[in-house]
Amino acid sequence: MKANSENARPGVAAYTSLLAVQIAGALVFIWRELPAFNQLLRNPGQQLPYIPYDDLTTAGILLVMQIAYWYRLRRVPIPFQASNPVLSHVFLFLGRLSFIFGGALFAVVFFRHLPALEDDADVLLMTGRGVLLGGALFALFCLTLELERLGHALEGDDPK
Repeated sequence: MKANSENARPGVAAYTSLLAVQIAGALVFIWRELPAFNQLLRNPGQQLPYIPYDDLTTAGILLVMQIAYWYRLRRVPIPFQASNPVLSHVFLFLGRLSFIFGGALFAVVFFRHLPALEDDADVLLMTGRGVLLGGALFALFCLTLELERLGHALEGDDPK
């Protein structure tokens, strides 16, 4: 029995670490992008100033989130399978909550900012930021899936 729990510890540590990397990446991404989000809300159609290291930092954060997600998905099973309805609901709620910023960002950019965009906007900069936006939405979506998988794993066998 003791050997079995010792074998499970590396899986729990790996899973928890990879999940923590994804959550930390999402929190840092949201924290860093909130001022730009607010500026888009206040000034629809005005292109945000280009700061090279901001885009590189954002790309790095999203890349780390994706590496953690795909490594976990391919190599590290969810170690928690016991029934715990409270934790299950908490993680399912967090899964839904984690994509609220992504949905709001998508709505502001595509339904408010782009239609009002000025004619002299830098198309190359817009394209790069569009790729980053797509990557950010996908990374937040993957985190949502991960939290929901954990929530479902904690539901146990009771189909209520």
